[in-house]
Amino acid sequence: MDSILFTIRECLPRLSRAERKAADYILAEPKKVVYCNIAELAKQSEVSQAAIVRFCRRIGVGGYSDFKIRLSHDVFRISADRYLPTQDLEREKDPAAVVRDVIGSIQRSMAWLESLSDIHLLSTAAELIGKARITAIFGVGASSLVAQDLYQKLLRIGIPCSAPLDTDLQITAACNLKEHDAAMIVSYSGETPAMLAAGEWAKKKGAAVITLTGEAPNTLRGYARVPLLVPSTEQVLRPGAMVSRISQLVVVDMLYSLLLAKNLNAAVQALEETLVATHAAQGLGRPERSPGL
Repeated sequence: MDSILFTIRECLPRLSRAERKAADYILAEPKKVVYCNIAELAKQSEVSQAAIVRFCRRIGVGGYSDFKIRLSHDVFRISADRYLPTQDLEREKDPAAVVRDVIGSIQRSMAWLESLSDIHLLSTAAELIGKARITAIFGVGASSLVAQDLYQKLLRIGIPCSAPLDTDLQITAACNLKEHDAAMIVSYSGETPAMLAAGEWAKKKGAAVITLTGEAPNTLRGYARVPLLVPSTEQVLRPGAMVSRISQLVVVDMLYSLLLAKNLNAAVQALEETLVATHAAQGLGRPERSPGL
């Protein structure tokens, strides 16, 4: 695919004044433009939306969506960023449109996640965690929130696990794993240095490494015995992990539900005991037993 930025530069002499203003802004701020919808680009470049449409036709693309796809290839080919953002960023965007965009993004991601989910890999991961002497869970940034969610779920059903928050401690924990242990490493990019170090050490020590990453090729997945995937819906440099975080949490829920199903009686007993203990510690008294348990 030819560079769209090169095409724009070649077309500059043939552009109208308004089209030239749009082109100048795009050439000056290509990464910002990847985040803009047509209204925001028009506002930023101080031209009309119609001028943006004419500009796209003038440079030989079918429309604004095609233009952004072409531009994203240029931008992310020469930077460390990888994925086109799931949402356009626009100042003073209608709140109802913001809500619809967020819900729509999540719905699309869930459908995508369903097609990506490998039942055999999920079952294998649950089996390894269930049999492990201890499961060390690793993650930093937004992925740390997912790691901590898995940690508290495993604790509730009596599965031995650890989830240090400090990255040095995470690498130290990986260095001390044994053959009968498991390592669960959560990293959307699969390229976070601390997680790569944890994965390398865990594999070197013979632990069963389970990774949860985006589906795009990444280094971390190379250390995995069981590579679990979520859709690559967001670029690595993004306003905040939104859809990717929710996809990771859904995979955690899948693993948790599989572990519950494998040993339901023991899990229910552990859940009841922890519920009683935490209520007592909070001075709330003994909770009523749920009829279904």
